[in-house]
Amino acid sequence: MMEISTSGLERGDPLDFWSQTVLKRMSIERRGKDAAPFHARLRRVAGDAGEFWDHFSTSIRVERSQQRCRADKGDEIYVGLVLDGRSEVSFDDSRLLLRAGDVYVTDFARPIRANWLEHRELGVVFQRSAGRQRVGRLAQGGAVKLLISHLRALATEMNTLSSDERHIAVDIAVRFARLALAGDAAYPMERDKPSLLAATRQLIAQRHADPELTVEVLATALGCSRASLYRAFEHEPTGVAAAIWAARLQHAHALLLAEPAAAIGSVAFRSGFLDQANFNRMFRREFGMAPGEFREAAEQGKTSSR
Repeated sequence: MMEISTSGLERGDPLDFWSQTVLKRMSIERRGKDAAPFHARLRRVAGDAGEFWDHFSTSIRVERSQQRCRADKGDEIYVGLVLDGRSEVSFDDSRLLLRAGDVYVTDFARPIRANWLEHRELGVVFQRSAGRQRVGRLAQGGAVKLLISHLRALATEMNTLSSDERHIAVDIAVRFARLALAGDAAYPMERDKPSLLAATRQLIAQRHADPELTVEVLATALGCSRASLYRAFEHEPTGVAAAIWAARLQHAHALLLAEPAAAIGSVAFRSGFLDQANFNRMFRREFGMAPGEFREAAEQGKTSSR
């Protein structure tokens, strides 16, 4: 993981520094003497398939000309999520006003002009697979929603991950971006078991507390068939339905420890169980004791360790 910032520069112009270290393929418009000081930072993490960027900057205008595109033969695609702030970006003859929550695509083989106001973005950069890539804002379909969720999780949890975990997480983000760009998420997703497995596990992690979450609901959200989900999990220790219940039980386990005064029924409901008797039975089967017994044992363990 690499972090670059204009903070603490002892000498030199922050815009020049940023142009030479980060925006190498862009020309930066010089600002008047009365302009506010420029500040930016970038957290950059590499995987095999591409890179993850967490980028913040104050106001800046940049341009990538047709001449520069021809000169360096830009072969990279950038898919970015605007977290905060807003920007105006122009591709060819189209102009986009980007706000928080928008996802957009930049193809470095094509000219671009951007007026970035103070903003923060998360994104992935990867090599083009073939031909020119469409540019502009992406519609918020299933694959785009997965990408947004994964990028946000990466930004939040990056510092808690090991080097290997970061590497894998970045590659999953690139896969989600490629799926989003494909336009028809169902086709590539069903044929790419690692991506489908990762996407399913992420959705389960996000939605396991919803009692309506089923294999059918997952398949609909991912734009694939139930059979594809079952095939994706065929070599896993547990099947897709069991993975949902396991996530619910782990959530309940954590709640019982974190909230010793909470009613067992409340813990069950907040973990996705509508039937407390079924919750008690499944909890006992998973952890070897009923929820109440588990809580008592945990409390006794705390007391004896004091």
